[in-house]
Amino acid sequence: MADGRNRAGDAAAFAGIARLRGVTGVGIDAVEVERLRRLLEHLPRAYERLFSAQERSYADSFADPYPRYAARFAAKEAVGKALGIGIIGFVWREIEVLSGGKPRVALHGRVSEIARRLGVTRVELSLSHTAGMAYAVAVAVHDAGGPGSGGAGKGPAADDDAAAAESGANAAESGAAGVGGDMVDART
Repeated sequence: MADGRNRAGDAAAFAGIARLRGVTGVGIDAVEVERLRRLLEHLPRAYERLFSAQERSYADSFADPYPRYAARFAAKEAVGKALGIGIIGFVWREIEVLSGGKPRVALHGRVSEIARRLGVTRVELSLSHTAGMAYAVAVAVHDAGGPGSGGAGKGPAADDDAAAAESGANAAESGAAGVGGDMVDART
């Protein structure tokens, strides 16, 4: 403990994150804008492999689209980490950042199914960027009583229609996208 830190206390505090009410996982990522710009300029097919048509349209509407692309890339990595699948356990377009006000997350395909199995009903997202760096924090959230909550309850798989309706209502209130099927969000 030469640096004066209590390692056991740090580990206990970190482990406590998983016990926060309603939180399944937390992910964070930072991306150098210039590095992503170089990747996209040298591999033009990466635009379509990494980003949905909506994400490309949004980023390309700015004079300098690369900070927005970098923020969306960071978001995809942060969401993967929050769901516990890391950064190689998914197809990049299966995590989509919806723009227009507060950023929202749409989950598709295998990632949506993983989130459903974990009991995740929505993913909260915060993005930030400068000319040089982009940052994202994602929080995978489950409702009380669902799988992973530690409480008794039906969980989202018990009644898909009710879960979808509830998830959409939560998304409308929180600004986050719900999870179900491909994605449930009352505003899209």
